[in-house]
Amino acid sequence: MKTKIIALCMAASLVGLTSCEDYLKETNKSGLTEETFFKTELGITASVNASYSATRLWYGKEFPSAFAETGTDLFLRGGDNKANQISDYTVDLNGAQTNLKDYWAHLYKALNICNTTLKLLPSPVLSEALNKQYEGEVRFLRAHYLWLITETWGDVVLSTEPTVGIVRTAKRSSVADFYKVIFDDLNIAITNLAAQKSTTGRITQDVAKAFKARMCLTRASSTNDAALYAEAAKLAKEVIGTNRYTLFSDFKSLWAMNNSEGGTNSEVIYYVNYTNDDTMNGDFDLAAGKGNNSHLHYIMVYDKQPGMERSVAYGRPYQRYVPTLHLLDLFNENVDQRYHGSFQTVWKANMANLKAGTVTGYSKMALGDTSMLFLKSAATPAQIANAADRYKIYDRNTMYKTDGTLQTRSQFIQLSKFMDPTRLTANQEWSSRDGFVIRIAEMYLIAAEALMTTNPAEALKYVNDLRKKRAVAGKEADMEIAAKDLNIDFILDERAREFAGELFRWYDLKRTNKLISYVQKYNNDAKGNIKEHHMLRPIPQVQLDAVSNKDEFKQNPGYN
Repeated sequence: MKTKIIALCMAASLVGLTSCEDYLKETNKSGLTEETFFKTELGITASVNASYSATRLWYGKEFPSAFAETGTDLFLRGGDNKANQISDYTVDLNGAQTNLKDYWAHLYKALNICNTTLKLLPSPVLSEALNKQYEGEVRFLRAHYLWLITETWGDVVLSTEPTVGIVRTAKRSSVADFYKVIFDDLNIAITNLAAQKSTTGRITQDVAKAFKARMCLTRASSTNDAALYAEAAKLAKEVIGTNRYTLFSDFKSLWAMNNSEGGTNSEVIYYVNYTNDDTMNGDFDLAAGKGNNSHLHYIMVYDKQPGMERSVAYGRPYQRYVPTLHLLDLFNENVDQRYHGSFQTVWKANMANLKAGTVTGYSKMALGDTSMLFLKSAATPAQIANAADRYKIYDRNTMYKTDGTLQTRSQFIQLSKFMDPTRLTANQEWSSRDGFVIRIAEMYLIAAEALMTTNPAEALKYVNDLRKKRAVAGKEADMEIAAKDLNIDFILDERAREFAGELFRWYDLKRTNKLISYVQKYNNDAKGNIKEHHMLRPIPQVQLDAVSNKDEFKQNPGYN
């Protein structure tokens, strides 16, 4: 059974309310107020737990996938995409974009909760060990939120103190200033926390080291700082060297629901926990969170196809995100198990009481037979002949034009990593699948990228160690690459094969200065729209309208 981190918020009834009418007067019989509550161990623990809550707004949710996966070389907007401005960089991508406005508010609220919690520590009501643990956890979380803020919006407001009352001015701080706080916080987290695997969703030293390795690589990519590259490699190797994490031999089983709990999955270093009881999946507002709903967004419209009806096994088709032809072509499925471990290519007819001869155009299709076959290559004459009267083929030419433009946005080779056939009903939106944030595979690729120029032989070993584990059985030698093949473009290709859909891509392309060139080369929806200023997102207009120093705190360049 999962151990959940429950975020507790102060209820109004704890404070005591007064009305002008006697019969509405309430008496705070407990004597408990906000001030006294947060001086108790229960209150401090509640505040620490609340600091975790915004992670459920980022991992396993729809719009972070739009921010991090679309508008890149890997995913295009699907037939029912809800954030076309973000995916295509259209002219209406501006400060009025609702989802960016919401996540600005979410992340700054999360930051303020962390700042408020840190003011409670150290506390005399806690043991020395618990004071250190709580500070380490919250400093990690603050670093995480600061990273998302500055990498998304750039030189914006860096707040390290609790916000009290109404603030009418905003001051920009540099990205360098953000990273100074990020690294300071992570260093304290590493010092304070126990060196162990996280089995409850709480931050440990392993988590903090792994995330600092990611941050060092991110900053080194922008500054070309050799010391940061060296630190990234060192930390990644330390996490690998703990031997607490092992790569799966079967990539598809990594994503099976019986391995969906991060605390017991051998590859997962850090995760955000969810449960099938959606009342327990709330964020810091204690609203029903719809759990991890990432399974919805990559599913194509299958339930209007021959012999098909909506089912728990095949999911609820939201058709938000479609893989680019470039992403599919990155895989050699004959040697790399990650293709079939990441995508669904075969569908079985599941319509109740389906009998052969009852499906128009497919007279030989019966219940349990193949309904659809998806091919990233062009179907051969033999494949077409074999499918006649039996099942429908969607091949490369059916789904894409020769230049990679989509022919259809509703039927496509769908990402299947996040599927959950254990949901209670076909229309249930939430999954109990934990949101995987850091996997050990990332440490192999961080080490490889950080060592490429200083120790290419060691870098090559980390890449090949990972690739051999991802090989189809017996094809390990075919998955190995030579030193001449190892460069930043290969690393980015390998990260795409390994992490597609896991909220890396936009940030990877940005940090390596490849966002514009890759989109122009591989994303026909966005290639004519993307400009240099799209390396940052627009600041929400409501924020700009709220400040009094409008001449100082302006919109990011390039946006209206």
